[in-house]
Amino acid sequence: KLGLIFIPAIIYLVMLIRCEFPVQERVAAGVSYRDMLAEFGFGGAAVVSVLMFLQLDNDFPGNEVAFMILCGAAAVALGVYTKSLGRPLMFVLILLMTPLATTEIGTDGWISGIMANAVTFHAGWILVYTSVIMMVLRFYAGPIVHRLQPLPLLILSCILAIAGLFALSGASGVGLIFAAATLYALGKTFFWPTMLGIVSEQTPKGGALTLNSVSGIGMLAVGVLGFPYIGALQARKEVSQVASLQQSQDVPGLVVDGNVSADLLEEKSIYYGTIDYPSLKGEEVEKLLKGQSKETKEAVETAQAGSAQKALANMTIFPLIMLITYILLYLYFRSKGGYKPLELSDGAH
Repeated sequence: KLGLIFIPAIIYLVMLIRCEFPVQERVAAGVSYRDMLAEFGFGGAAVVSVLMFLQLDNDFPGNEVAFMILCGAAAVALGVYTKSLGRPLMFVLILLMTPLATTEIGTDGWISGIMANAVTFHAGWILVYTSVIMMVLRFYAGPIVHRLQPLPLLILSCILAIAGLFALSGASGVGLIFAAATLYALGKTFFWPTMLGIVSEQTPKGGALTLNSVSGIGMLAVGVLGFPYIGALQARKEVSQVASLQQSQDVPGLVVDGNVSADLLEEKSIYYGTIDYPSLKGEEVEKLLKGQSKETKEAVETAQAGSAQKALANMTIFPLIMLITYILLYLYFRSKGGYKPLELSDGAH
């Protein structure tokens, strides 16, 4: 599958290899390479270093000190070279890419597994459906952004994403599931491109660096933090669903004082406690269910199977964080006279 990427890559190479590209806006405006890096600064480099450290330590355990020194030195080196902590707004946008990428790419990556027990068809069609909506709407992104402005559009997108994920968490039946998926698709469509637009308009000195760094950090963050955290949310939801089930009370040793028995839980931790969550010991639960009535077994198993879908409601925390931040940014720009793109030609450098 990965090899398929070579097909368009080679086509693009043939198309572009003889093309002459214009001088970058940053270069034409006389912004130095160091000034470009200064937009990113130590703050941006620190975020990247933390993500890199977490991933390296996860893949190659036992080398924590070496990786910590290596990643920390890289961030410090960029800070010393640029003599800059980075643009405060750029730092906020970088941090926002974690919940943004998790809301969009993280959910898409998990959606087939999450909805597998809720539909009779292949759950991957939900992803196909939402992707088609995104593709069509992004063809018309320009007029929509110009009419609503970037931050109001992102605020609206967050509201739609929250509504879509929450509706999808409890939807049943093809019609309701695809209606909820439509809301979610409408919400996530403009997240990524609009964020890139804001980065381009508010950090013009950064040129291609700030654009690519924001996208790269988003991809890195969803892989390092987003996917594992979504998995943890599902594990927690499975435990809570079993604990709250009335039939679970009738299974000796399954629920104690309203909580799943500690003997049936395995406490797991990722990245030095960054992500902690309990996980059911499946085999132990199955042993307890042996000898129980068919209705009780089916009820507990159904609660376990449907817990992943219900975890979508907990995932609204990501667009909720974004919503609050975008509202604060909107109020900030409004206090400055409104959102306006910075132009290098107007002396922004």
